Amino acid sequence: MLHRTSTPSPAVRRALRGLRLGTCVLVASVLAPGSARAQLPAPPVTGTSALQIGAWAGVTFTRPEHPEVVEGVDVGELVAAVLAWGRITARASYLVELDMAKRTVETWTGREADRRVDPVRLYAEYAFGDALRVRAGRFLTPFGNWNERHAEPLTWTPTRPLASYRPFAKSLTGVLVAGNRPLGGRELGWAAYAAPGRGIGSAFEEDEESSFARVFGGRVALESPSGVTVGTSLALGARRRPGDPDDDGEEERDEESSLRPLLGVDARWLGDGVEISGEAAWAPEAEERPAEGGVYLQGAVRIAGPLWAVARAESHRPVDDRTAEVGYAGLTWRPGPRFVVKLGRQFTRRPSTRIPDGWFLSFSSLF
Repeated sequence: MLHRTSTPSPAVRRALRGLRLGTCVLVASVLAPGSARAQLPAPPVTGTSALQIGAWAGVTFTRPEHPEVVEGVDVGELVAAVLAWGRITARASYLVELDMAKRTVETWTGREADRRVDPVRLYAEYAFGDALRVRAGRFLTPFGNWNERHAEPLTWTPTRPLASYRPFAKSLTGVLVAGNRPLGGRELGWAAYAAPGRGIGSAFEEDEESSFARVFGGRVALESPSGVTVGTSLALGARRRPGDPDDDGEEERDEESSLRPLLGVDARWLGDGVEISGEAAWAPEAEERPAEGGVYLQGAVRIAGPLWAVARAESHRPVDDRTAEVGYAGLTWRPGPRFVVKLGRQFTRRPSTRIPDGWFLSFSSLF
C-alpha cells in the first residue's frame, strides 16, 4: 500500500500538472469572460509539454412523463471522455479525445452501443502563427457555437438543442485551416475545412442524426471586448441520414447524391452574471428532400453565488415530417470549476423517445 508520505515520481508529477492545466483550459472556454479564443472557431491546441492528460465525465438521469417509455427514473446519458495533447515541436502539436458513451440521447436511435469508444478528435496541427494553423485528422465540426464546446461540464443544460447537432456531423475527418487576429479592438477568428471522405470514426456514425459523405465549409466569428460574439457558418455537403428499414428489417442510411448548402448563424453575449446565446441553421429543399431548419435561444442568469437559472426555447423542422417545439427551464449549480449539477424540466408538444417531456438531473465533472 502507498503511504501518505510517499513522494510521486517526476513522471507522475508531470502528468498531474498536465491534468490540472487541461482542466483549466476546458473550464476557461466557458467560465472565463476574457477568454477570447475559446469562442472562436477551431481553437488552437495549448500546452507546453509533450504529453498532457485530461478527462471529463457526466451522467444524466431522466424521468420522462410523456411518453412513458420507462417506469420511474432512467439513465438517459452516461459518458466519459479521455483527452491527451501536447507539443511535437515548437509549431507542431496533436490532440486526441476518446468518448466512451454507454448511452446517450443525442442520436437518431436515442441510444448508443454499450462500451462504445468514439474517436471524437484525433488530429495533428501545425501553427505558422496565430493567423494560420493547418490541422489534419478528425476534428469537431466548426459549425455554430455549441458543437465545439459540447462537453457536459461546459454546458448549461443536460439536453442539447437540435439545431446544434441535427443538421450536421458532430465530427469530420479531413483537413482544416484556421486562424485568429485582432481587428479594430475585436478578435476575429475563421476556419475552413474539407472532408472529401468518411475516414476515421465513420464506423461510429451510423447512430448519429447526420453524418457527411463529403463536405466543404467554414465558420467566421467576431468577438468584442464587451462580451458579444457573432458568427456565421456555411457547409456544402452530401449528408447521410438513417433511412427506412428494408424488406429484411435492416435500416440503411440515405445518402444525398449532390452537395447541399447548409447555412448557420450564432450569437453569444456574456455579461455580469448573465449569458444569452442562440443558433440557427437552415438547408434549402433539394433532391425531393424538404427544406430543414432549426433555431434556439438560451439564457442563463446568476441567482446567487454558483447557482444559475437557465431557460431555452427551440424549434426545428422537420422532425418526423413535423415541427418540433421544445422548451427547457431549470437550475445549474457550479460550486467549483470541476463539478456541475443541472436540474431541469423539458417541455414539448409532441414528445417522443428522442425528445421526451419530463425531468432531467445531470452530474458532470472535469478531472
